[in-house]
Amino acid sequence: MKKPLYVLVLIPLGLWATFALPGVVAEAKGFWDWRQALIVLSGVLALWWMSAGMVLATRPVWLERRFGGLDKLYRLHKNIGIGAGILVLAHWLAEWLPKNLGKLGLFDRPSHPHGHGAESLWLGLAKDVGEWAGYILMALVVLALVKRIPYRYFRWVHRAFAPVFLAGAFHGLMLMPTDFWRQPLGWFTAAMAVIGVVPALLSLAGRIGADRRHPARIEALRPLPDGVLEVVLRPIGRWPGHRAGQFLFVDFGHAGEGAHPFTIASAWAVADGTLTIAIKALGDYTRSLPGRLAVGNAATLEGPYGDFTFDTGTAGRQVWVAGGIGITPFLARLRELAAGGRRPSQADLFYCTRGSLGAEIEAELATLCRDAGVCLHRRLTDDQGPLDSAEVEARLAPEASVWFCGPAAWGKALADALARKGLPAKAFHREAFEFR
Repeated sequence: MKKPLYVLVLIPLGLWATFALPGVVAEAKGFWDWRQALIVLSGVLALWWMSAGMVLATRPVWLERRFGGLDKLYRLHKNIGIGAGILVLAHWLAEWLPKNLGKLGLFDRPSHPHGHGAESLWLGLAKDVGEWAGYILMALVVLALVKRIPYRYFRWVHRAFAPVFLAGAFHGLMLMPTDFWRQPLGWFTAAMAVIGVVPALLSLAGRIGADRRHPARIEALRPLPDGVLEVVLRPIGRWPGHRAGQFLFVDFGHAGEGAHPFTIASAWAVADGTLTIAIKALGDYTRSLPGRLAVGNAATLEGPYGDFTFDTGTAGRQVWVAGGIGITPFLARLRELAAGGRRPSQADLFYCTRGSLGAEIEAELATLCRDAGVCLHRRLTDDQGPLDSAEVEARLAPEASVWFCGPAAWGKALADALARKGLPAKAFHREAFEFR
């Protein structure tokens, strides 16, 4: 996942080093000339990163497949957003800090200002727009990372990136040095800006994901222990179907909330025509849903997304590890396998919760595992303690793979422990179900 970040650094940096750096080395007379070069370089890098972030925000199917699912694509999008914020901060500091230290007499001010000669109205506007866009972008990045902010507010904060990007692209292209337009550095930077403008306009128009939206209605509601609500949805019209382990966005029509991501807990059967999601009460909105949803209510589905689909391309044994609501994708796979008839056991399921889910649900899970040919290892962590990685390791075999869905910190610790025991990184599959 780090390779795209390296590419976003090395390509523009390489172009700058090839086409701009020789001129800077030949003509720079001191600190202020190098400072101006740093301002330009950080601005170019920031524009590349912001544009890449806008492209990923459109949830393109071909990139989702390339990076192993939308959850991982969004993680990359988040890292690019953080990187863009840091680059914008560096760009602003390179402009603001030396200039103001110079005013205090700590630096000798340059005898001639860098610029474009007599400043036109458009250049002045580009400077002002870019300055304010930079302030807003840095504030938006901080707000987007504060998880205490409710999702509905985060959603609107996130949508504000589109106009900020357009302002930043206008600033960057208008103030790009004239000689850049005669070399590949300028051409590629302009192309990147144009590539980012299209998804920014789609975002402003609310068209991202529009071609994957489907109307639906609530068919049934089933409260479960531990604050979980099971919702059965019936798509109206043609639902493309989904694979066990995928997720979708659901908009229940509540003002200001928009669509939230939920993993699908059922296999798709055309004859039945319904799908099930399990909603854990983790925040203000999800806690309110049992009192706000009713059978017959309309909903809008968007998807399916994700690549947590239990497909490794080999017949090796699989070990599944789930924590709490992380059982959802495994339920879909169990129901899919059970519907196809019993087969020799090819998987172990370690399911960890703090306490029992109740006799009815425990029996249902045991029945599904029996019918699917999956060996169930049930763990009540309050009584038995946390699952040890050695227990998972004991179930591994040549060409085995591990599939994990649960708390992120636990997943990372388990992946690291198994890697130390020789499990290849590509054999550990984790649902990175964090969109903030």
